[in-house]
Amino acid sequence: MTAPSLAAPRRARRGWLIVGAGVAVLAVVATVVVLLQPPREAVAGPKAVNVETAVVTRGDLTEGFRAQGTLAYAAPREIGTALPGVVTGFPASGSIVGAGQELFRIDDQPVVLLHGDLPAWRAFSLGMTDGADVLQLERNLAALGFFDREPDEEFAGSTERAVKNWQESLGLEETGAIELGRVVFAQGDVRIQAPKAAIGDAGSAAVVSVTGANKEVLAFVDTAQQGLVAVGTKLTVTLPGGVQAGGTVVSVGAPVERDGGNGKTMKVPVTVTLDDAAATANLDNVSVTIFLTQVKASDVLLVPVVALLARPGGGFAVEVVADDSAKTGAHSSIVPVELGAFADGFVAVTGGKLAEGDTVVVAK
Repeated sequence: MTAPSLAAPRRARRGWLIVGAGVAVLAVVATVVVLLQPPREAVAGPKAVNVETAVVTRGDLTEGFRAQGTLAYAAPREIGTALPGVVTGFPASGSIVGAGQELFRIDDQPVVLLHGDLPAWRAFSLGMTDGADVLQLERNLAALGFFDREPDEEFAGSTERAVKNWQESLGLEETGAIELGRVVFAQGDVRIQAPKAAIGDAGSAAVVSVTGANKEVLAFVDTAQQGLVAVGTKLTVTLPGGVQAGGTVVSVGAPVERDGGNGKTMKVPVTVTLDDAAATANLDNVSVTIFLTQVKASDVLLVPVVALLARPGGGFAVEVVADDSAKTGAHSSIVPVELGAFADGFVAVTGGKLAEGDTVVVAK
């Protein structure tokens, strides 16, 4: 048997070695060529940029302040009566009592709410001396449809007739006189919060607890911010859950001492009503936040503070990004600026070659 020839495999192996060597040589030559080539001259022009930016705007520079407050029904207080007798009934807790309606019952007869600033301090009857309380009574009787003359401070025969008609409508004895304790004057409607006495208790100065019919926010702001909360000031109230609602300042009190995290400080009590009462329909006695704003500069160029660059030797500049797509693409330049007031992360630019609509680089 003839031995197999090894020539063909050797030739094949030699062929691969030659090819591999050729590739290696070409690679070395290519590397040498690249290394020996002189560097190309850099293309003249601005350097391309790819950064975070913001647009320069014009407007008012405002600073915001927050203060904690409590949303609850207004003016909690207790109401009672000077009438002798036994407590026999209450309206349901949470119900609203308006002028001419009953607050509770004594000996199964109503004690009635009327509107007025002056509390009842005496009985009403023919022959009593004139007074502002009579005027207040006649205004209520007129509003309820029982008095058809111009209200004044005299308890006259016309007043007595109106009182009798009013008593008849309530199932009371038609005497034409109103005993002390039968009516309670309040500045507006009230909300029944809870009984303070039990059925069967004797009438007293605290028969039922009430509040105002509407909710309000009571907040305390720093004395330095007192100028921001004048009556009529519009502000934003953040409710539980992050819901925001508009509010209006309705009263500003004198500074009072309050306990704080660093001891006692002077605070200004501020009362705010909500513009939309429905926004707080299911809320009572909850913590809220009021947000106030102060204009520190008007009609100025506004730049984010994080866009400012400190210049050697003092002063500040910003990096302005321009886009000349037809020639060089996006590029930037350093523009010195003069600064005004700072507030809420922005600064007013009062000088320098910066314009509304310019794009500036901001720190990431």
